[in-house]
Amino acid sequence: MSQGGTDAGLGSAAEWAGAATESFADFADRVDGKEDVPLRASLVDGVATLTLDRPRRRNSLDLALSRHLLLGLMCAGDDRRVRTVVLTGSGGAFCAGDDVESVRRWRLGDRVDTPFDPITSDAHYLRVCEAILHLPKPVIVGLTGAAAGAGAEIACAADFRLADTRASIGSCLAGVGHVGNVVLMSRLTGPARATEIYLTGRMVSGDEAVRLGLFDRLCAPEDFDRELAKLAGRFAALPTASVGLFKELRERSWGQPAEYGLRLQDAYHLKTHATVADAREGMAAFAEKRQPRFTGD
Repeated sequence: MSQGGTDAGLGSAAEWAGAATESFADFADRVDGKEDVPLRASLVDGVATLTLDRPRRRNSLDLALSRHLLLGLMCAGDDRRVRTVVLTGSGGAFCAGDDVESVRRWRLGDRVDTPFDPITSDAHYLRVCEAILHLPKPVIVGLTGAAAGAGAEIACAADFRLADTRASIGSCLAGVGHVGNVVLMSRLTGPARATEIYLTGRMVSGDEAVRLGLFDRLCAPEDFDRELAKLAGRFAALPTASVGLFKELRERSWGQPAEYGLRLQDAYHLKTHATVADAREGMAAFAEKRQPRFTGD
């Protein structure tokens, strides 16, 4: 389809069909608690939780972590039992970015055991961000510590960021002579502020991070687990198929002329009426003055 069309069927959640070879529950059973897998996974009441688990390396992305994280996201996107996804980090950090030692080996010619595609040299964090943006369900990042570099990019790709008062987010790339944190951070803060954060190398936290849009909500550390569970439960009760269409529309309309975006939005609205069972339930519940009972379909 040309860019000027309004067909709501392209780039849809259906692209996830067959993307994963196992259910998320099976993925969680296979990886959770394994010593050689730096990722924890669980599925409870429709909430799929993925916890980065390299605390000694501040959850920086090596090959094993980035590959398992990407596969976990694919399984969650493909599994109808998953209604929302939560990403967190263990050991007081979210993610310090790409593992520096792995990057050093890649620069020396290692194309096997590093967080880059051996053929295209695509960084795996890039694919993780793409998976989050296109995953047809809400994605929450829960931050109790630092998110820097590629870790900040992953956090900015999420649909909602809940942070406690110990959390911070920034680029830290100019200090090592690299570029990044331009596209997704700029979507949240605007390009001028993203540039300032890159140039200064500072980490943003607290009320400022909320004000800039880098965090959506802030809470006390002792309230974090409860607030995260409450938020995930609320998102898991939403009409999942409609959320998936909203995210798809968001990505396709971003940066487009208003007329194109509005016509595309209307096409998605009509598609919701035609294909989403929860949309019919929502209208019926409104007419009957009761709470809707969404199934995710």
